[in-house]
Amino acid sequence: MRGTEQQEGWITDTEKVMEPEQTTRLANAIRRLRNRTRLPPLMPDGVWHPGIDEELGGVSPERLSGGRADGIPSALAYLAALHLWNDSLKRAHDLVERLGTPTGSLLHGIVHRREGDFDNASYWFRQAGNHPAYHGLQARAAAYLRQHPVADGPTREAADQIAAQGSWNPYLFVTAAAMQAYRIGDEEARDKLEYVQQLELEAVMRFLEGSLGALRDD
Repeated sequence: MRGTEQQEGWITDTEKVMEPEQTTRLANAIRRLRNRTRLPPLMPDGVWHPGIDEELGGVSPERLSGGRADGIPSALAYLAALHLWNDSLKRAHDLVERLGTPTGSLLHGIVHRREGDFDNASYWFRQAGNHPAYHGLQARAAAYLRQHPVADGPTREAADQIAAQGSWNPYLFVTAAAMQAYRIGDEEARDKLEYVQQLELEAVMRFLEGSLGALRDD
């Protein structure tokens, strides 16, 4: 998964534009999330850590965007991504509903996929289009699945297709997640899909960190 050095650097950069209390809240939330002993499930039963919701609720999107109005959508999306990492689907959904951007649509699709609303998830992935976050994601997902192939079983075909495709196909991952939700796949397949799901979320976060960082440097 992502190196801690990259995210520590991102936290340090926020100190330039955010009040110390807000920077501390953001840093505490990210460090707690990084210390999860298990990856977020494909379909969570509830919020992983309610305290993280409280920490993130104290982070201002306006401050996170460096006071740039054109950065507020990226800041809202970043907070939504952190809520997704915390399995806080309602908080994430409340944020993405305020967005009319491709990144907001992508995160909206992830929210609904993790809720088990697979048709709605596919709708929002269509709205997102060929998102820039997908470009590095496919290589990482393919490399992982080639090194850790899913054993023979119903979900193996979907996993093999994900590994073989030339670009990230969010609909194929919706299919794989749906198969797992309907108990067609086994526990071993579930663990590998959860890893790919985390790669997906981290790809979006990496994209957003780059977008917000570019605004600060402008």
